[in-house]
Amino acid sequence: MFDKGEIPFVRLLIPLILGILSGYYFDREVLYNSGPAIAFVAFATLFLFIIYYRRFFLFRIKWLAGSILNFLMAVVGYWLTIYISEKHEKTFYTSRKADAFIVKIISEPKSSDYISRFEAVILQTSVKSRLNAVRGKIIVSIKYDSIQSSGLKYGDLLLIPGKFDSIDPPYNPGEFNYKAYLADRQFYYQTFIQGEQFCILDRDQGNKWISLALALRQQLIQKLNRYLPDKDAAAFASTLILGYRAELSKELIEAYSKTGTMHVLSVSGMHVGIVFVVLSAVLKFMDQTRNARLIRAAIIILIIWFYALLTGFSAPASRAAIMLSFIVLGKALNKHQNTYNLVAVSAFFLLLYNPFYVVDAGFQLSYLAVVGLVYFHPKIYQMIYVRNKLLDVTWSYCALSIAAQLATFPFSIHYFHQFPIYFLISNLAIVLPVAIIMYSGILFMFIPFPALLFYTGHFLSLLIKFTNEILFAIENFPFSSLDGIWISSTECFMICLLIIILSIRIQTNFLKYNLPIAALVIFLCLSVSLTWIRNYNEHQLIFYNLRRSSAIGYVFKGRSVIVSDLDRYSKLMNFSVLPGIKSKGSRKELFYTTERAFMGDTYTGNSHYYQFGSYTIFRWSKSLDNIEFSKRLLVDAVLISDNPRVSLKKVANYLTFSRIIIDSNNPDYKISQWVSEANDMGLDYYVLKKNLSLIVKL
Repeated sequence: MFDKGEIPFVRLLIPLILGILSGYYFDREVLYNSGPAIAFVAFATLFLFIIYYRRFFLFRIKWLAGSILNFLMAVVGYWLTIYISEKHEKTFYTSRKADAFIVKIISEPKSSDYISRFEAVILQTSVKSRLNAVRGKIIVSIKYDSIQSSGLKYGDLLLIPGKFDSIDPPYNPGEFNYKAYLADRQFYYQTFIQGEQFCILDRDQGNKWISLALALRQQLIQKLNRYLPDKDAAAFASTLILGYRAELSKELIEAYSKTGTMHVLSVSGMHVGIVFVVLSAVLKFMDQTRNARLIRAAIIILIIWFYALLTGFSAPASRAAIMLSFIVLGKALNKHQNTYNLVAVSAFFLLLYNPFYVVDAGFQLSYLAVVGLVYFHPKIYQMIYVRNKLLDVTWSYCALSIAAQLATFPFSIHYFHQFPIYFLISNLAIVLPVAIIMYSGILFMFIPFPALLFYTGHFLSLLIKFTNEILFAIENFPFSSLDGIWISSTECFMICLLIIILSIRIQTNFLKYNLPIAALVIFLCLSVSLTWIRNYNEHQLIFYNLRRSSAIGYVFKGRSVIVSDLDRYSKLMNFSVLPGIKSKGSRKELFYTTERAFMGDTYTGNSHYYQFGSYTIFRWSKSLDNIEFSKRLLVDAVLISDNPRVSLKKVANYLTFSRIIIDSNNPDYKISQWVSEANDMGLDYYVLKKNLSLIVKL
């Protein structure tokens, strides 16, 4: 172990994080406004304490200085969090109406389906030709016909209409909360405009370094696309080496996800770490004197940041570069510097820069992985002694994978709801190919000769295909991944606490830790068991809000049925429909289309009539526009879907029902007509569009 004096930044980081979380969950304007005054009083008290430390024998109550400092850090964290959120800023752009906004693009525009989308900061509002300085960020989407020729890019200054809309919350159970994700990055509103509704006022108004990085990355991406014959391989190389979010196939993403190698598909601490490890090995001879160590540190830091530049200063790469810079510099200045303290230093300053990093999954997993590697790796590695050098290196890497997985798996399960069984095999199988791809790819960037680029591109393409084939094979192993694992924040916290206490118990061998370990295990088992029992007894229908599509989910005794017009492997199915089913404890899903008949033990249906348990549904679609009914039908609900030309009066003439459900794939004007009719006729109705999905307990 080590003395607490070795880790001052670890001790400062704890109250800072507590203050940030307080500001995140308990935002109070009164406390925010009084924050600077409170911080000043705390700082002044601490300053006086230090001055009169000896004169008044204050060393007898030295704990008081630590308490004041911790309180000061908590206040700073609380105030900074609310300040960065801009919620109480009087100059925020929503505080006044505007005819137009002057905005600056702060991200690389992405185009798909004739829509260009980017992040922007609003600098000024125009009201009757009068400009006012404002603050705030916004998501801008532009529908275009020929906008690609205008070449929108980072740093452009635009004039756009002064309108904005709120960002939609998650409408379906278990769906990713994109609104909260954007809010954590201080984007609270969005705007959608046509291609002719904006004009470019100026160019290159962004950060010069970021502009350079993004321009360089685009050149390198074009180079990869030109010389790698396989387009999927080029997209993979762009993602792996440069952090460019290319359109990878669904199958490839699923393979990396299920084999526990998803970190490979985003430039992260692993990629920067690979560069760091090689540089450290190559420059190890410079570890003899202090001056040589400082020169070595400067070289490593410069190269690490140059690699971050190649990635366009992506957030994960920049975060990893900052973390490693502190570690490298700290070790160069003092070889015996505590690694935990150096990691805490980088986290401390990153959180001062942006307190919202503390709720960012990437930030959490990055630092957990590093702390896990520092703490668990030597202990796991020392469990087995291997004489053979090659096997020893292999075992060391296995210990690294186990350590990282042990430190991060509670949060990984909480966020991603799956655990890769063969993570050790898959990581071991691809570590060498991925390293070769990375170094070959970086070398490829600097080769000027077309003939050599041709052969290097073919080599990279073949190696990428080989690596992906390995993961496809591992993915097809029996029980390759445990899916549908849903744990609450409380259960995640209990698992983390259990790992910490178990680690202390094993290291210290103190029996006093047995009782809290047993209590945590019992509470965790009880919580998981109660959730499982509740899910098993679930018997319900979910009518999904999918905008242009339709889906009904039926959950019963750990199984589920999904009736939808979506493809089984579509993004919408995986991101909006399946999470709701999985979160209810479903272990087996059956998929049926809306146009085909189906039948099971407790359900049956065809293109228009469904029965789930005792609940009956009639689906009225446009295929019934010219159909006459020979007799009146009795159902529990009528689902109006797919934009039929029908009035509710006609529906009521043919069907007896308790509720009308208006699907989200109908146009707004039709929905308004049906709502007006329903109100006039006194019918019970539910509109899915712009509302939460409808859950019916059976």
